[in-house]
Amino acid sequence: MEVTQKFLSLHQSLTDIGHHNGTLSEDTDELIEKVLKTCADKLAVGRVSLWYLSPSNEQLICQKLYALESQHFDAGHVIERDYCPKYFQRLLEQEICYCENVEEYDFLSELLSFYFQPLNIKSILEVPIFAEGAFKGVLCIEQTATTRHWDVADMAYAASIAEILSLTHVKKSWRAALRQLSHLEQIDPLTNLENRLFFDKRIRQSLASAGEDYPCAVILIGIDNFTAVNDNFGYLFANNVLCKVANRMENLKSNEVFFPARVDGDVFGVWLPNQHNELKLEPFLLLLKALFLKPFMTPGGELVSLSASIGVMVSNKSDLVEQDPIRRAEQAMVKGKENNPGVITYFKPEWLEQHQQTLKFEREFNDALTSGQIVPHYQPILNRTYQQDGIRLEALVRWVHPMDGLIAPFKFLPLAKRLGLMQELGDVVIEQVCKDIKILIAEGLPLLSVAVNVSSEQLLSPTFCQRVEELLTEYEIAPSLIEIEIVEELIAGDSTAINKQLDSLSELGLKLSIDDFGTGYSSLSRLKNFNISKLKIDKSFVDGILTSEEDICIARSIIGLAKGMRIEIVAEGVETKAQAEWLLEHGCDFLQGYLFSKPIAPSELFNFFSAESAFPTFEPATYHIDNQSSVMAVKATGIWEEQITQRCFREVEAELIKAPQPKWAFYIDATEMDVGTLDFQYGVKQGIGRLKQHNLRATVFLVSNNDLVRYQLEILNVETPDYQRRIFTDANLAHEWLVNHGYIHGSES
Repeated sequence: MEVTQKFLSLHQSLTDIGHHNGTLSEDTDELIEKVLKTCADKLAVGRVSLWYLSPSNEQLICQKLYALESQHFDAGHVIERDYCPKYFQRLLEQEICYCENVEEYDFLSELLSFYFQPLNIKSILEVPIFAEGAFKGVLCIEQTATTRHWDVADMAYAASIAEILSLTHVKKSWRAALRQLSHLEQIDPLTNLENRLFFDKRIRQSLASAGEDYPCAVILIGIDNFTAVNDNFGYLFANNVLCKVANRMENLKSNEVFFPARVDGDVFGVWLPNQHNELKLEPFLLLLKALFLKPFMTPGGELVSLSASIGVMVSNKSDLVEQDPIRRAEQAMVKGKENNPGVITYFKPEWLEQHQQTLKFEREFNDALTSGQIVPHYQPILNRTYQQDGIRLEALVRWVHPMDGLIAPFKFLPLAKRLGLMQELGDVVIEQVCKDIKILIAEGLPLLSVAVNVSSEQLLSPTFCQRVEELLTEYEIAPSLIEIEIVEELIAGDSTAINKQLDSLSELGLKLSIDDFGTGYSSLSRLKNFNISKLKIDKSFVDGILTSEEDICIARSIIGLAKGMRIEIVAEGVETKAQAEWLLEHGCDFLQGYLFSKPIAPSELFNFFSAESAFPTFEPATYHIDNQSSVMAVKATGIWEEQITQRCFREVEAELIKAPQPKWAFYIDATEMDVGTLDFQYGVKQGIGRLKQHNLRATVFLVSNNDLVRYQLEILNVETPDYQRRIFTDANLAHEWLVNHGYIHGSES
């Protein structure tokens, strides 16, 4: 056959293979077998095989081999580098190798005795296999019995076959990644039970294939007061409890067919596809309650007893098709928690009106996602020199409802999670953030960065990184302006998909920040694996840094860790001057919280930045007592905490013991006072309680517009028939009230 005709014939063969290789759903092993057999037939050679290098490059492993004479496939042969160093050296040059006589080549001499001669191989043609830019192995074409001259048509055909096999390898890797992603979408990563979405899908599929009177039950189990478990023992123990509950559910001894799932944070679900009535269901429900009879042991050896509220929806297919059985069971569970935690509650039809309100809220939220009602507000992240250096912000999502106004995230984020809309919500927010950044910079705001919270649902989306890159290009934003903020537990797991996304985001030039640090369970090694720019100390630790030795130790450790790793540290939830002073003294780089600013709309940022510095001055607490007979006046200044509060009240009490009064008022000028520690309110409350025993009949507070001070004073001693309490922001009005109630006489005015 002339070379030209041979070339055309082989080319037609490649075309035929291409038609078979066109679908990603086809089994890759079958494709490889087709390609190898076609190659052997067309080239009329004894053997064609596909070999892959081990990750260490120390072994060459045969994935598939086709023998023309026997027409059989084989696999699993291994060639060790230690036995054939010359051959491996030649192999790793990644070039086409064609040998007409294997006995004439020095680098093949190591293979003669144990491979070529026993198999009667005379000539070989080897072509490298590449995938995703990396050398993976070789296509080996072997002529047996006689030697063979490899012409240009043979080599061109072999190269094309190798290219097809390379694409097949990529396809196999893609399908493996797809299977992993599918698994992630179905399984809750903490407990390994089905997640809510797949649980709902299972129920829908069961109902779709069942008869009209198909009996069934959906059960939701919510752990009672689980927030206290988190607060008292930490997230690590709380997560351990959830895993143990899941394990107990999976190992439940029952004759019933049931499918467990984790449908929310501390809520588990059970689907029973064959339940006729509530009476038959009772024994199974008692088994579920018994899951919580055995207490859970904390790391410190303490036994913690828990209970669960159980909601049940029992019905048949005809009723459930038009309803949401999970939601019905959830309503029953919530009703039980509200009325009598730890009981079993069955869904009642009269709750449907309430359900309709919930559905209305869901529809409105869906509309909000597409109508511009979801917007970010921005809370400043500050250091002392922000007015000279520029401003950093965190974007916090808000819902501007056309009728109800601003809706806080704690009301709609659980809804978004329950509906599986966290990815859509996050996408809306990050695009609006990009729009705002472009406008703010164009209008002259010295913006350094904006932190954007990203959910696990977004990170598990295969298109997320690409979408972020598109937004950066569309709005002409430098990647360094965006800081991706994730909760600590997302890097604590071993999710390949999430880790890959974070790496891709870093490669784009975006910064990474860890939110709520200290509440999760990440290790130092995981922190080192990512390009982390900031750690954020969780508000729960900031609240306790002035009173709790444990919180002080944790905060210091986090700051020390950040400094050691050259990572910036942010404290969030800062509400008092004393907290701010402590954090700055101990090395915190940035502060964030209501002490400086609440989250504000983009239009308010210019006013905030151009106003007087939001950073407070730190002055010691002082007080001056003025005993005016029927009025005891105290002028308070500086940062107050419990110790100075108690001292002040002791001195006031001493004055009253020296000069008792039958009826008197306590006038406290707090216009220049700042709350130092949140526990100062207890000192005030206890002090006023003691003063009541000395005939105190009224307390008048004069305050500034400090919301935190006002709030702390408002929740103090309640009024009684013989005791009044008033708060004023105007000294004249306070004086007038004291006059009208007989504590100050006209001559004293």
